[in-house]
Parts: sequence; structure tokens; C-alpha cells
Amino acid sequence: MNKLQYEKCQEEITRCNRLYQGFSDASSFISAVCSAAYEYFKAHPVKSLPVYDQDEAEESIRAGRSLALNPPLNSKAVVRLLKSFGEAIAKANPKLKATVKEMNNYLDQFLHDSPEELGREDIFNLQDSMIKDTELEEDLATFLFSFLIYSFYRQYLQTISEVLRTDLWEGGDCPLCGAKPHYGLLRSEDGAKQLQCWTCGTQWLHTRIKCPFCDNTDMEKLGFFTVEDNEKVRVNYCQKCCQYYKIFDARKFHADGDVVLAIHNLASLTHDLLARREGFTPGSGLEWVNKDEIIEAQD
Repeated sequence: MNKLQYEKCQEEITRCNRLYQGFSDASSFISAVCSAAYEYFKAHPVKSLPVYDQDEAEESIRAGRSLALNPPLNSKAVVRLLKSFGEAIAKANPKLKATVKEMNNYLDQFLHDSPEELGREDIFNLQDSMIKDTELEEDLATFLFSFLIYSFYRQYLQTISEVLRTDLWEGGDCPLCGAKPHYGLLRSEDGAKQLQCWTCGTQWLHTRIKCPFCDNTDMEKLGFFTVEDNEKVRVNYCQKCCQYYKIFDARKFHADGDVVLAIHNLASLTHDLLARREGFTPGSGLEWVNKDEIIEAQD
């Protein structure tokens, strides 16, 4: 996370404190993790990948093929950043000290046996193992690991993202890295649906009445719901594939320029719980809700 990205995250946290009731309870926690990411990358800077061949990239995009760029991450760097996050959350919430200690011990053992580099799937496998073998709960693990990938990929892929012809892209997955979206927005200027990749931050327009996961366009099987007194957030769902994603209506909060939807997502996790309670699963694969919370909600 570079300085500009860090400042945008902090500005978005401030905005979300105004927009979402109850978010202030978690915002200092999230701010601490953002600060930890900024300090880490200030001490361990990374370089963006070289610009992708633009003709080759455009040909791929026109053909409906994502570039699917997933740069491997150094295992030691992954562990160092996770430990930095752990230190930050333990300070923000001392009740998590035991969990963080167990997490650090697990990471030390993992690093002893791990390959030198990790792909995105390897990182998710590490996340799943830690959920299974430690006291780290699923929602916190999703936050830490998704933010880790986001922090690395935003820098590695930034140069390519800036020149990518996303205006030629009509797919539901990210045209740059291939990740499935978890959120998007309705643009303040025209109400167009714009998806934003949770992994690399790439943004692209997507047909309003279309599921990004199964391409369903049957209006009778597509819908959304909002929560009373909070129409800024829509949970879009598809009854054909039974998956959901969230859309933030920028017209409701008059956002100018880029919006860091990763922060809005964290401020609206109650919507994920409601979607899961209704039987929809996240098309992104990001599970923001603990299983026991789903059961409690259903009861």
C-alpha cells in the first residue's frame, strides 16, 4: 500500500463513519490495519510489474479473455505482513492477543515448510488451514487475507491497470486478474453499474440487469434487497446460481472520483449476513460471515 492508497483508505474510513451506523466501533480497528500495511510497504517497497503488451492485452480483452495476471508473492513477505496485521489488531483489541500469538506460531511453522513463493490459491489454502487449526475466526481471517492480497496486488498491477482497455470488457470477472467481484457501485453521474475488483482494484462497467457469475439476464430471477434506513447498499442476487454481490449507490452519498469500496464493504457486513441467511453464497468466494452467525440468524 503506497502513500496515496493509504490516504484514500483513511479518507474512506472517515466517510464511512458518517454513512454507516455502527461502523465507528470497527473503524479504528480497520484503520490500524491500513496503517500497518502502509508502514510495512514503506519499509519494504515493491515495484509494479512491467506494462503488459498493450496490443496483446487489447486482443485478449476483445476476445472476452481476462489477462488473469496473478503475480506470486514471496512467502516471507506474506508472513511478515500478516504478522504486522496481527500486531495492529492486538493493539486495537487486546482480547485478540492470544489469537494473534497462536497465529504467529502457526505462521512460523508454515514458513519453515513453505515454498519460496505463493500464488493466490496457496494463500487461500493457508487461510483455510489457519481457520481449521487455530482460533482465528472466518470473518477475521477473510479480512486479514483479502486485505493482504489487495495491498500487494494494487501495487504489483497498478501500472497495467492504468492502461488496460476496460471499456472493451463485458465480462463479470476482473479483466486484469480474473477474480470474481464482491462489490461494485452505481455511479453518481449516470447510475451505471461499475464493478470493482477486491483483489487489484480494477474497475469496469457491467450490464445492470445481468449476473456477473452466471451471465443470467432473466429479470424474474435477478433481484436485490436493501435494509431499512440504509438504501446506500444493495445486495444483488441471482436465483439461478444462488450467488450475491453488493452494490453501493454512490448517488446516495455524492462521491466524487474513485471510491475505495473495500472500506464500504467492511462497513456493511450485516448485509452479507442477511444474504447468507437467505441462502445466497458470495460469488467472490469471500466468506465474511461465521457459520455460527448464520445459524443464529436463521434460528
